[in-house]
Amino acid sequence: MDINTNMLSVSRRELKYLISYEKSLELQDELGRLLRTDIYSQNGYYNVRSLYFDSFKNIDFSQKYDGTENRKKIRLRIYSSKQQNAKLELKEKRGAYQKKHSLIVDKDAALDIINGGYGRLLEYNDSDNTACRLYSLLTLGAYRPAAIVEYERRAFTYDEFNTRITFDRYVKSCECCYDIYRDDIPYIPVFSDYVILEVKFNTALIESVKNILGKYDLTNVSLGKYGSSRPLAARYIL
Repeated sequence: MDINTNMLSVSRRELKYLISYEKSLELQDELGRLLRTDIYSQNGYYNVRSLYFDSFKNIDFSQKYDGTENRKKIRLRIYSSKQQNAKLELKEKRGAYQKKHSLIVDKDAALDIINGGYGRLLEYNDSDNTACRLYSLLTLGAYRPAAIVEYERRAFTYDEFNTRITFDRYVKSCECCYDIYRDDIPYIPVFSDYVILEVKFNTALIESVKNILGKYDLTNVSLGKYGSSRPLAARYIL
């Protein structure tokens, strides 16, 4: 799965829930009658693999762990080890809203960035200066690769309020290998018994979707895949 967008910025609310695998199937069936699946979910689930970066003192991980209200994440994302590019993202949380800036880089640049070659970002010229901002954050903050997180995702979308609902299953992570193009990454399971449900929208959640979700007795949780995927850091750093 290749990405053909050079730059993308999205701002919206995100609600997260942990649900059982059985409930996730029931909910997907209901949502499938109302919403369309995104282009990558036409045949069901698709793979997502992200390499998260963090500062020398693990500031981003610590802020997530402590529940800091305003925080950020930087990650490099692909959907297949055969992919010839990657999406470098800066995701910022400001209260209830999240804003995501994305930049598409080629595979050669992605590998250099993994190895600390952040200067490659200066080769990219995007309209909202995402490349320059990422370069500044990565260099001034002494960022380096911290963990790879991988999972399977199925997504539903609705145009009104830019609504997007995702189901992420079989979440696993690795804190000792950082080559996202490698095929034999030594993962450990993170969420094997639950599915992560994320409900994303601008301004308001449409009533029909709200009514469906209300039938499942869901409890919103402060849950991040990156924060949950660094057991070594949680044990030996914090």
